[in-house]
Amino acid sequence: MAIKEPRKFVTTDQGHADVFNQPIDTLYENDQALAAQIENIKNDPAGNDIASKAALDNHISDTNSHVTAAKQATWNAAEGNAKKYTEQYAAPKAHTHPASDLPSASTQARGIVQINTSVSSTSTDQAAAPIAVKTAYDRANEAYSRADQAFTQAVDLKNKIVGAINGKFGGASSDMSSDQIAAVITNAPVKRFASGNFNGQSATSPGMASGVSLTLSASGLGFSPKGVFFRIELRDTSNKVYLGGTVYDERSFGRQGLTDGGFNNYVNSPFLTPQSGGFTIDVASGALRTGGGGSQAVLKAYEWFAYE
Repeated sequence: MAIKEPRKFVTTDQGHADVFNQPIDTLYENDQALAAQIENIKNDPAGNDIASKAALDNHISDTNSHVTAAKQATWNAAEGNAKKYTEQYAAPKAHTHPASDLPSASTQARGIVQINTSVSSTSTDQAAAPIAVKTAYDRANEAYSRADQAFTQAVDLKNKIVGAINGKFGGASSDMSSDQIAAVITNAPVKRFASGNFNGQSATSPGMASGVSLTLSASGLGFSPKGVFFRIELRDTSNKVYLGGTVYDERSFGRQGLTDGGFNNYVNSPFLTPQSGGFTIDVASGALRTGGGGSQAVLKAYEWFAYE
């Protein structure tokens, strides 16, 4: 309720009863309003936001809303146990551990790891340092560049091989695989060849006025040759060379001997007798002419090359 303020006396008031009665009436009206409000509170305390005595008594006796001595004792004990546990087991904020106390990490478990700068380590409990990653990255880039260069060179080589094959017998193309190109080469018509050395095999004429003949042969060639080249020399018995060079016999090409325009010495062209897996050649010379005293003729044979 709004409390009315009684009228104040002023110096101009006259000494009449109404001057005193008006403030008394105001006070009485205030008392009546207060009495009515008190009665309203008694009848409906909740509606006037006032707790009743019963509600206050119930609140005081409610042990769930208030801490009892027993609860306080329990809480005190819990607090003490917590402090004791913290002191005994909890680590301080700033602390250290020996390395042996810390678990190592692995591919199956968490833990601490050691930094490793190696780019070839196979460790499963160490971590790569950035420099190791950078080194591996640089090597991978270098390997890629080399692989790309090798691929380019391989393609160029393949094209050259295909060109060489087609220049000889054909049948190859650049889109073939290496196995297909190898098959073209394997199936290509080829000529077999072999080489060897007569190692100075020699023969001497029976006299100064007669020539000398020498039979040369080879076996185990795996084919019957149609042509043979070999190096031969005509000497005297003191090992002075009068004729020397390569002679040949080739069935479809002809024969070639050696001649000396100075003293008219000669070695007849060889006579090739093809055999299965080898050959035999008969070589002959005339009597040795030296331009002075006579000498027996000596034929010596060296490297040979036979082809199919």
